[in-house]
Amino acid sequence: MFAQRLDLTEMPGARAKRARQGGRLLEVALSAAVLLVVAGACIAAYDENQAERQRLDATAVEARLLAGALATPLIMNDPDMARQRMRAVESGAETQAIAVYRPDGALMAEWTRPGAQSASAAIANPMPGVLTLTQPIVQDGRPLGSVRLRTVGEPLLRRLTRYGAIGLLMLMAAVLVAGLAASNAALVAAHRRLRRAMVDRAKAETALREAQKQQSALDMESMRERGMTAFRRYAAHMEFALAAGQLGGWSRDLRSNRFTASALFRAHHGFDPEGPWLGPTDVLGRIHPEDRTDHVSRVNAAIAESSVLETEYRTLMPDGTTRWVLMLGRADYDESGEAIRLAGVSMDVSARKAADERQRLLLDELNHRVKNTLASVQSIALQTGRTAETAEQFETAFLARINALARVHDLLAKVAWEEASLADILAQTLAPYEGRALGGRAGFSGPPVKLGPNAAVTLAMAFHELATNAAKYGALSNDRGRIEIGWRIEHVAAGELLEIDWAEHGGPPVGPPKRRGFGSQFLQRALAREFDGQVNLRFTAPGLNCRMRLPLSAKLRLAA
Repeated sequence: MFAQRLDLTEMPGARAKRARQGGRLLEVALSAAVLLVVAGACIAAYDENQAERQRLDATAVEARLLAGALATPLIMNDPDMARQRMRAVESGAETQAIAVYRPDGALMAEWTRPGAQSASAAIANPMPGVLTLTQPIVQDGRPLGSVRLRTVGEPLLRRLTRYGAIGLLMLMAAVLVAGLAASNAALVAAHRRLRRAMVDRAKAETALREAQKQQSALDMESMRERGMTAFRRYAAHMEFALAAGQLGGWSRDLRSNRFTASALFRAHHGFDPEGPWLGPTDVLGRIHPEDRTDHVSRVNAAIAESSVLETEYRTLMPDGTTRWVLMLGRADYDESGEAIRLAGVSMDVSARKAADERQRLLLDELNHRVKNTLASVQSIALQTGRTAETAEQFETAFLARINALARVHDLLAKVAWEEASLADILAQTLAPYEGRALGGRAGFSGPPVKLGPNAAVTLAMAFHELATNAAKYGALSNDRGRIEIGWRIEHVAAGELLEIDWAEHGGPPVGPPKRRGFGSQFLQRALAREFDGQVNLRFTAPGLNCRMRLPLSAKLRLAA
């Protein structure tokens, strides 16, 4: 509205002046457009001259090359050889005819592009726009003859197209310059109006500030009286808000070094809420010795740099416990820039620190388990690749083993990666064969045994290999086979052993394999490495029998 008011009150003389200025700018723009068109014509003429020069240079180079190639045919007086070498220039699109003459001027041989006039006639009758060039043929200072070339000029359509494109570009540039000039005139006028509006606004703001100063001087006395009342209300409100947010308030007078603290701040540092006045040294004495230097340096930096004070430290409580406290604050300065007061809040962050520590431990444990899982996947891939004979066999076996690894991870996730039951591991391993195996054709029994996470993964992979072998070649490959799995505790001189028997019955006849596959290698190596145990594989007439003897330990124990 302010700018519109200015437009309505403008004098007619001012509008006429701006119109004349806009007209002058338009004339300048049109002059620039005309200059651009003239410049385009000059560029086109220069381009034509350069194109003709380049064509002449290219024809001269071609003539010299032909002179060198035709020296031998002239010496040998061999027209066929001369015509053969002249045909080599047929790839040059602008060369239309070539004639070779003996020293006496007699025509020896000629070549003409198909569809063109004969070479001797074309060279003898030059036409406008056609270039004819004669190159002497000399060897060791002795003239052998000459060669003449005829080339056609650049097609008229191509030249007109090029010149038309240049002219169109110049015309577009001229129109653009004219449009920009008109836009610039409008922008100049708008800028002048905006500048006048800003001057008027600045005057209004100056008048408003003066009025505010006068009003402030009149109200200062009454405001001072109301200020003390408002301050007391604000102090009570802040005390209530700090208590509701479990925040302790504190303030330190940097001139008198007097320290004021709320009851909650005193409680954060183990002081009596109703006790005597505190000093900075009293608070510093309750901070853990290892945190005092950092706390003091942060306080000094906040005062010197006028920045926010943020420091965390441990406090030593009278009962011997340790708490974590977060202190936040900022310094206040006088008109000379000297810090006069430091104030802020405190918060007990012991619970957050404990949660951070638990999270760090969980992340460390997760990192350890991820590394173990990746190592297991890498080992499975390498071992499967060594035993698989085809890519299809590798894909089937590898995916089956990864799925077995995933199932045991699901089982461990349900028990928070603490301990898994041996019976649960067997049930989950045989679950994929439920239609063939668990329908009364597989049974397992034994005392309750608990396995640690790594031991559970290793034993689950071992049972997976046995079940896969049974489904392919053993008891689960027909309709009559059965698997009996039992385990018991055996007492030996070195301690107690867990003995697990995997026995197959009713399957096809089995015999020792011709080569050791991934399954047998995993059973004998992985169980020996993880449990320091022994594995015995027997291929009997009833079926495969696998006996595992694993010492009881922290990772493999009887359930309480």
